[in-house]
Amino acid sequence: VDHDPKEEWVALDDGCGATSPIAPYAIAALCEFGLKTALDEGMWKGESHTNKFWKNAQESWEPLVWPARGIVGPIKALPTIEPETVLVWSGNFMHGYYGSDLPAIRAAGLVNMSPGALVDMLMDSTRVKEYNTMSLGRKDMLVLQEDMDPDGPFRGITKIVQSETQPPMIRKTVQFTTILHARKLPNDGGYLLISRAVHHGAPSILDSNIIRSEILMGLNVIRSIEGEPNQSFMINVNHIRSPLIPFFVAKKLGLSAASNFIVDMRETGAKKVAAK
Repeated sequence: VDHDPKEEWVALDDGCGATSPIAPYAIAALCEFGLKTALDEGMWKGESHTNKFWKNAQESWEPLVWPARGIVGPIKALPTIEPETVLVWSGNFMHGYYGSDLPAIRAAGLVNMSPGALVDMLMDSTRVKEYNTMSLGRKDMLVLQEDMDPDGPFRGITKIVQSETQPPMIRKTVQFTTILHARKLPNDGGYLLISRAVHHGAPSILDSNIIRSEILMGLNVIRSIEGEPNQSFMINVNHIRSPLIPFFVAKKLGLSAASNFIVDMRETGAKKVAAK
């Protein structure tokens, strides 16, 4: 790995499949930073339709979108909303480190799946194609904790995965190698999923048909709703670097992808309900 003064590296395993001593602390810090980022209202600027919606719905939606004091507990009640509503924001990290030149995207919306069913689907690498039609597959490369045991070293499912997608009109494959982690939120508030690009120690095989890209931060806050066991409220943050995406269109593509992801989750949930 080339040295970059804007990057800091930690080892997740010892090279033989065992967890490195620092890895659980790194994941805990990533979760803390990710959740703080997602709930930092001052970082995010709403897009035009979000701002228009917010003028009329701020009072009823604020507890969903911006939990008071950053405490993510169960949602007490849903406001009267149109189920297809998706809110999106853009923002920038001001820390000056790797990737801070690229926009981050935040999205929020209701999904008609229970928090448990949603996290099970997102963490299962064999099910990615259920909600991502561009996926060529995802494989688990190294599992560091396989369950949600809060007393485990990572306090939740933790694994390194490699995924491949093929966007429309692109003949090349986009590849991501990522640490993927999920844990329960306190007080039955739901779940937190977080992902971050990692570097695999094994020499990579150069392939001109593969574009290696990075998830600088991927975050899903899956909030539970009291009295609505088959619904969740999602708050997602995406911060991605890819040679495929020119800087001047990164924000536009990111906003579209973030909105579409929540729509895809809804459609997947609707299909499962119809299949019962």
